[in-house]
Amino acid sequence: MMTEIIKKLINLLGEKKVKFSKDYLEKYGIDWYKEIKPDPTAIVFPYNENDLQEIVLFAEKEDQKLVISGGRTGLCGGATAANKEIVVSLEKMNDMNWIPKKNQVVCQAGAITDNVKNFVAEHDRLLPISLASSSSSSIGGNVATNAAGSKFIKYGSTKDHIAKIKVMLANGEMLTLKKEIKKDATGPNLMELFFGSEGVLGIIYEVTFNTCEQPKYIENILIRTSELNFIRQHILAPEVKNIISSIEYWDENCQKLLGDSPESTYFVVVELSSSSKDEIDLCLETLAEKNINIALLNSKQSDEVWAKREDLPVNLASKGAYKMDISVPLETLENFLDEIKKLSPNEMFSFGHLGDGNIHINIVSESNKGKLIDEVYGLLKIHHGSPSAEHGIGQRKKEIWTKFEGYQDKYKLLQTLKKSMDPKNILSPKVFFE
Repeated sequence: MMTEIIKKLINLLGEKKVKFSKDYLEKYGIDWYKEIKPDPTAIVFPYNENDLQEIVLFAEKEDQKLVISGGRTGLCGGATAANKEIVVSLEKMNDMNWIPKKNQVVCQAGAITDNVKNFVAEHDRLLPISLASSSSSSIGGNVATNAAGSKFIKYGSTKDHIAKIKVMLANGEMLTLKKEIKKDATGPNLMELFFGSEGVLGIIYEVTFNTCEQPKYIENILIRTSELNFIRQHILAPEVKNIISSIEYWDENCQKLLGDSPESTYFVVVELSSSSKDEIDLCLETLAEKNINIALLNSKQSDEVWAKREDLPVNLASKGAYKMDISVPLETLENFLDEIKKLSPNEMFSFGHLGDGNIHINIVSESNKGKLIDEVYGLLKIHHGSPSAEHGIGQRKKEIWTKFEGYQDKYKLLQTLKKSMDPKNILSPKVFFE
């Protein structure tokens, strides 16, 4: 149905950049979290900075709300328009450029993560953003959620590689913020305001990334164990940890789901990477001296194991799993998982990034889901963990501001920033806030 607002948008941008048919609304009005029903007014596709500014100024003038959309791979409803908002899809803004003198890549927010990584690899460099959703996720979304992933232990999260960003505010002003010099005491690093801000403070338009040297040598090892403290004490010891790029685990229930017969409670795969073969060999010798029972995987076995890791979220989603993205201090992780298992041994599935304590609890239950969610959060408080390790808050997790006392002051400051930077509450109005 063509409303007055849609007519005005078409007059402003042209028919090519404004879509309002049912298939467009259903596709672009929601992210991977399907518990919120989408109900957008229209989908608009800016192609450049001028388009984006015109959309923002139009929204301010007409008092229309905007939901920012990238690859829509979020799991918290951050890109879902449920209240007649206008969805701003950034997918047409996907240009990339290489700066050879600085080994930097400049990309627009709509560029797909894997496309940028492949573009960087053509220049024999590495952009180490390693996400299960990287074939679909967008660069702007990665920044707006400060996405991490399986290589966090070595490379950190998205923000750790950003040298400069361009971001548009709710008043249509474009800001360029940068921190390209390590020792720079010119006030606070205000780029940090937008890392993890999920579109509520501004729209990420362009990002400049520093890139890394490509590792020349990679080895994968497999460890089957029933004691995660053993992993923490030996595999994550300083003499080994410095060349670990990923360390992932999945529990017995996940092993069975993948068609395997568990030989131990935890299946752990560790990726070692270095520019020096001697460094890798020394690491393997160190592990051998500790009498650690490891299996060195060949390339085919490595591909098969990592493919299984990537299949896990898909398989759990097909079973209707409720996904919880949390983090727990490493020193209490084993006890935490033991307590989680006791809640309901056959309904709790866990896997995740063992090196940083970021685990994904998946609850597969037809009758006990609500009770188990509350119990998991209760244990998380006892263990001083975080209720959102890498997926953000979106519209799904807004209750954490009141359920977790340690976040209430942060919420107050977020409210102050939002009112100051977006007084009409135009940008992503339901993310974080009611």
